[in-house]
Amino acid sequence: MDFGTVFLILMLVIIAIVVGVAIVMGVLIRRGVLGLVKISKPKYESAKRNALKARAETSTGPVAEILKQRVALAESLEATRRSLAVAQSTGQYTGNLEQIFNTLQQTGTVMEHQLLVAQQEPDPAVQGLYSKTLGVQVEQITQTAKGVRNALASAAAPTGDVDLKDLTRTLEIEATMLKNWSATYTDLGKD
Repeated sequence: MDFGTVFLILMLVIIAIVVGVAIVMGVLIRRGVLGLVKISKPKYESAKRNALKARAETSTGPVAEILKQRVALAESLEATRRSLAVAQSTGQYTGNLEQIFNTLQQTGTVMEHQLLVAQQEPDPAVQGLYSKTLGVQVEQITQTAKGVRNALASAAAPTGDVDLKDLTRTLEIEATMLKNWSATYTDLGKD
């Protein structure tokens, strides 16, 4: 073999080793970063929620009401998410509550965006109108979320004490509330 062929083979081996090490390092770093993000996300959300609570307590006027509605909405949905997750992890029968909660969470996300718009409104009179209008809808969402938690609690009772007809009625009422809320929200968007 001549010197050029040996040099070419050595360069190809070195390039292959460098590419292999880069791929392995990339995978290890990515897994580490994703693991770190999964660990830190709940802490970040908690800090964000605490900052929002502090702003709600120190603000005045319609902005304070809007911030309090944001806090109530976030806390209600988070409590319901945790309750549902615990019930599912223990094997408790949850029926259609997961679908109801998913719909509720989607409407909560839309409502959070509406509340952010209201919070940024420069005119206090318009903010007051937003606060009244959105306050009714936030109340409907928090009450429905509480209804999901109540349904979970009643389903957790011993089977001898559970009246399945009452549970079915509660689910029907919750579904009707969501449907009515959706119709109200759609009508609000047309104005």
